[in-house]
Amino acid sequence: MAIGGIFSFGKRPYPLDRERRRRVLIALAEKDLNISSLARTLNLARSYVSEIISGRDFSDSVQQRIADFLGKSADYLFPFRTPDEIKKMRQAEKASQKGKAA
Repeated sequence: MAIGGIFSFGKRPYPLDRERRRRVLIALAEKDLNISSLARTLNLARSYVSEIISGRDFSDSVQQRIADFLGKSADYLFPFRTPDEIKKMRQAEKASQKGKAA
């Protein structure tokens, strides 16, 4: 099983995972950091780290590095998502995009 991850359910990019992003941003704020400083510390591109945090991309190793750096559990920061949860997130994202286009 992947560490709190998303298996290859559905097509990429994965939908935005607001809960996961919120958890990481809170952990960063507790350390008075932001995504840019985290990316520099991990020697990764900011955009890639942002994609991992938002759930749009997936890497067990990067998730674990982020969790270790923040002193949190990877399972907490990056919860496992079932195919049904991913489907619901994708539907919510589509609904949100339709609302912006109107």
